[in-house]
Amino acid sequence: MAEPSTRESIMAHFRELVYRIKWILVWLIAGFGVAYFIRQEILDFLVAPLAPALEGNPQLHFTSPVEPFFTYLKLSVKAGIFIAMPMILYHIWSFIAPGLYKKERHLVLGVTVLGVLFFAGGVAFAYYLVFPYGFKFLIRFAQDSPGNVQLLPVLGEIFKEVFGHSPILDPGMAKVALAPTIMMGDYLKLIINLLLAFGIVFELPLLIYFLVTTGIVSPRGLLSFFRYFVVIAFTVSAILTPPDVVTQVMMALPLIAMYLLSTLVAWAVLSRRQRKNPNP
Repeated sequence: MAEPSTRESIMAHFRELVYRIKWILVWLIAGFGVAYFIRQEILDFLVAPLAPALEGNPQLHFTSPVEPFFTYLKLSVKAGIFIAMPMILYHIWSFIAPGLYKKERHLVLGVTVLGVLFFAGGVAFAYYLVFPYGFKFLIRFAQDSPGNVQLLPVLGEIFKEVFGHSPILDPGMAKVALAPTIMMGDYLKLIINLLLAFGIVFELPLLIYFLVTTGIVSPRGLLSFFRYFVVIAFTVSAILTPPDVVTQVMMALPLIAMYLLSTLVAWAVLSRRQRKNPNP
């Protein structure tokens, strides 16, 4: 049977946990309210990378009268979590900090701050560099298709002259026209998932630093694994991004660069520690 002091300590931790969860829920609701109030501004922000591909006139479509309402609702929930995230992290930190030593507090706080910065860097990289070029490539690829199909009449005439008939490449064959009809829900799902994907993969430096400094892997091992990581980077990029080479390369190359840079930084930190403590 637990001692009264132990039982009181457990109950105090439980009450503190309930208190923090309540405040996290309050901030989530507040974040949702703010996001729903500025939902149009959020939508405009997310659609902005698509504008250059559509010559500055982006239009989103919907197939059901209720789709805009529920799409705005889901968008507000996701944006509300993002808006409330600083206060959510604060309450999580306030709950775990008292149980940590001073050195552990500095470590957890540093990792949290760096994690947020790396995630924000991945989101910014995708939003400002990858999406405008990626969407432009994809839209133009579709719009160029009718130009290719217009070769059919010319080829049909050549077939007629050579073979006397052209049953397949008929000069009068209707041309195929591809026009972008971008659905509201599908586009927002795509861009939000891509933003999350880029934010998460940009956490790679933290992961590598942790693996090296804890001794799970060595910098030499990471460098020897580099050629395999190149294949992994392009495979992950192909899975997480739309099926076009431009976007995949624009995710894979930063991943490869971060892998090398993180390995070198971790190696420098490890070497410095070993010089300070030659006999651990």
